Amino acid sequence: QSFWISPTGKRALFGARGELLTVPAEHGQTINLTHSSGIYETSPEWSPNGKSVAYFSDQNGEFNLFIRNADGTGTPEKMTEFTENYRTGTKWSPDSKKIAFTDQIGNLFVLDIASKAVSIAANSKVNEISDYSWSPDSDWLIYSKPGKTKNNVIYAYRLSNGENLQLTSGFYRD
Repeated sequence: QSFWISPTGKRALFGARGELLTVPAEHGQTINLTHSSGIYETSPEWSPNGKSVAYFSDQNGEFNLFIRNADGTGTPEKMTEFTENYRTGTKWSPDSKKIAFTDQIGNLFVLDIASKAVSIAANSKVNEISDYSWSPDSDWLIYSKPGKTKNNVIYAYRLSNGENLQLTSGFYRD
């Protein structure tokens, strides 16, 4: 269902049938990170520093974000406490300190890993936000969302001050 290459290129991360597995590029052992029959894990992504894997799990009845050691050791840490809606699309910031993700009702979230604080960077009243990416300095989140005319409008959200800037011309309106 999903795949990701480790930052070193020595392992791959796969999401298959609700389980998360890391597989060596050449020789070594396949590691099942979740061992969670009856629980669905999705949207896995390796942190840029290679230490952690973030993913969503419905182990408590609702999809919440978890982070665990990429080598499978230790216990996963639950990072959010959502009680409704489906979330997806984990994207780590380049400094491995934040994760962006979305939900099916049009919100674009940012999680600060150290504090576990979740903020809403943007919201679309028309459709889900599914296209977003971090700047190299981890201070900007670039995203597009459909406007009233169904044309995508491109924005930049600055985390340091909460500013949202429309980058496309005024012809495209939110």
